[in-house]
Amino acid sequence: MSKSDLLFLVSVASIPIQLNKFFFPDYSFVFGLPVDYRGISIYLSHIAIVLYLVAFVLENLKNHKKIFQRFKLFALVLFLFNSYLFISSAIFSVSNVASLIYNIKILTLSLFSYAAAITLSKKPITKPLITVIKLSVFWESALVVAQFLLQRSLNLWLIGERSFDVSTPGIAHSQLFGSQILRPYGTFPHPNVLAAYLVISLIILGSDARRQFLATAALILTFSRSAYLVAASAILASTRKVQYLAVELALAAAAALFLTKQLLTSQLSSVAERLLLIQSALDISLKNPLFGVGSNNFILELSKLDLTSLSQTRLLQPVHNVFLLIATENGIVGLLLFTAVLFVASKHVNSKTKALLFIALLAFSSIDHFLWTLHQGQMMLFLILAYIVSKKQSTKKGV
Repeated sequence: MSKSDLLFLVSVASIPIQLNKFFFPDYSFVFGLPVDYRGISIYLSHIAIVLYLVAFVLENLKNHKKIFQRFKLFALVLFLFNSYLFISSAIFSVSNVASLIYNIKILTLSLFSYAAAITLSKKPITKPLITVIKLSVFWESALVVAQFLLQRSLNLWLIGERSFDVSTPGIAHSQLFGSQILRPYGTFPHPNVLAAYLVISLIILGSDARRQFLATAALILTFSRSAYLVAASAILASTRKVQYLAVELALAAAAALFLTKQLLTSQLSSVAERLLLIQSALDISLKNPLFGVGSNNFILELSKLDLTSLSQTRLLQPVHNVFLLIATENGIVGLLLFTAVLFVASKHVNSKTKALLFIALLAFSSIDHFLWTLHQGQMMLFLILAYIVSKKQSTKKGV
């Protein structure tokens, strides 16, 4: 393998590591409080990505024309989308610096996605990639199970684990048999992001995922309904024997009934808040429906509405739908260009693994915002796009 191949594997391995440093310039404050979404964050994985891109460019200087012809249409839509983000945010953004910093992140990850698509098309990357994902999923899953059993974090700050326990304000909880329990975070900013990482990793592992019992247990312990739905779809799509399918359908039905009860008993306020955010996004988008209010400005505009949730706290979070969020911040034009990126990627879906990854991308984007607003989610988004666009499957045993 080349140096860039090795650095690509390092980049993939760094996804679950939340080791970072935040900076909060003046524009990142809302109501006098620093907002993570609007701050400047530097992750360990940022360094890995930059090193990978530098090595990739240096190794392909002599045949750069051939390299950049590999996925010409994908490169074109990424170029148009990123160009629009910079131009529209410079002209229409209500907070230009916030938009500029955010757009630089998206541009970097777009370059990463294109380079990764080429790297993933190489046969020698297959086995080491699977090995890296297996190891990452194993240690992450072990941490998740430990957090659930102890109902607190293990204070492993070196890999980015935050300090929390069941009594920490604002921590995610669920109800189990009438008792309030802590939903484990692993090394991610929220259990839903953790669950998405596990689901996406297991899809890429393909048939090997059936032997990942620890990862399955960790996924269940996240109590993420969206991840359950995507995982169930993957299981059903990969099942070939009728008797196994019947058992899995029965288990899926039982899980659905259990989750429905959980929703009715403990999640009504969350649903109400999400609906309120959707209505607010629609109201904000009316200010400039064509071009939006600028990247990373949803929360700033939301604060002007001074909304409160059912718990009597201000709602200062993105709307839980990537497509609506992009439409609000970047307008109808931005949404159409983002859809064009997805459409071009979908033209490369030629296996079950790629199809399931594309479905997972659409599902998570439709019911949450982390693929567009949080760094680890953004890495998952652009890695999925790279995997789908790549000319070869990364595993012969893909589902």
